[in-house]
Amino acid sequence: MNSRRLTQMPKEDAAGLQLGEFDMTDSESLRLRIARHVSNVLAPFSISLPLVTLVALYHSADPRYALACAFITLFFLSLGPLLYIAIGVHTGRLSDLEITRRSERMGPYLFSISSATVGLFVLQTLHGPYNLMTLLIITIASGIVMLFITLWWKISVHASSMASAATLLTAMYGSVMLPLFLLLILVSWSRVVLRRHTVAQVTFGALLSILLTTLILKLRGL
Repeated sequence: MNSRRLTQMPKEDAAGLQLGEFDMTDSESLRLRIARHVSNVLAPFSISLPLVTLVALYHSADPRYALACAFITLFFLSLGPLLYIAIGVHTGRLSDLEITRRSERMGPYLFSISSATVGLFVLQTLHGPYNLMTLLIITIASGIVMLFITLWWKISVHASSMASAATLLTAMYGSVMLPLFLLLILVSWSRVVLRRHTVAQVTFGALLSILLTTLILKLRGL
């Protein structure tokens, strides 16, 4: 791809270019491979399992029941939305699992918000852990705000998810969880290196989630 074609391309498409299209040195290639691995390992779906498990077990009087509710939460929080995206990619409605194109993100956002809302009602019916219901409320609130932002701007879901997880777990478990914010910096770096987002998009996504999560935790008394 020549430089003229790149400059004429819309920003959101340029951010999702395949990395193999660029000429690069060995060191640049290594950096991109590292960034891709970091992005995959710290993707929203990947971090949801340890996040939901730790939230479920926090001050739990019945670990078995808490883990059963954690599985229910995971289904509505991550597995259902991931299946929706996978079907969308398979049928051609979505370009890729990361939903690189901003214009394709509305459907997945709406589905994820709806799925988390159903999950919240299920947990309420089962008298599930208060902490897990709080996690779903945070997810719903963040999803609604990011949905509207996505109408104009491609905010980073990776940075937002990691920021929310780091804030929530630090609030629950204390300073032992502060190193998670280093992972937030790392995943934000990876998204910028991979040209999926700009520095502003990952920064705003992270700060937005930190503020929303903190506010909801205070309102919920956690």
